[in-house]
Amino acid sequence: MPNESSGLRRNIESFKLSASKLSGKINSVSDIWKDSNYVALQKQIGELTRDSRTTIATGEKTCASVDRFFRISEEKI
Repeated sequence: MPNESSGLRRNIESFKLSASKLSGKINSVSDIWKDSNYVALQKQIGELTRDSRTTIATGEKTCASVDRFFRISEEKI
């Protein structure tokens, strides 16, 4: 049986990579920008990162549930 959630897992990994890159880029310029706009942006990115972790964890649980559902649906009674 092909992994039923493989497309969703690819999307989660892509999202995880994008969020990580964004956070890394913002943090890499923290020494250059010390103004209040940057501080506000950095705070918002921190919130986005926390929300992203929640989204990723929920997505991974969803993938596991989808896979379990299809595994159960293939069982013979």
